[in-house]
Amino acid sequence: MADGDKDLKNSSAEIIADLLSDLQVRRGLKYLGGEDFKADRERLRRGAGERLKNIRSRYRPNKRTPETAAREKELSLRLAAVETEAAELRLRLSELLEEEESLRSALEEL
Repeated sequence: MADGDKDLKNSSAEIIADLLSDLQVRRGLKYLGGEDFKADRERLRRGAGERLKNIRSRYRPNKRTPETAAREKELSLRLAAVETEAAELRLRLSELLEEEESLRSALEEL
């Protein structure tokens, strides 16, 4: 088993040495250890924290009493019913306007 372990260690060391000798890898390591990376990471961390805070505050349930929540639900249901009725009336009005237009056309033809 010792020879297998040696071969694995030698091949791993060769791979790591090849990677470390690559120019792009060296540039990447230099960037990761530099102040630019640290500043970018800190800026991104702060930005992500602010976005998370905004999302939490936007979707956090409001401090509502059960009565207020029930009233809000009741009003929302009533609003939905009124919106449905208004859509039906707009549709009916559209049909009546088409009928009016066809009747006026028929009258003009006479």
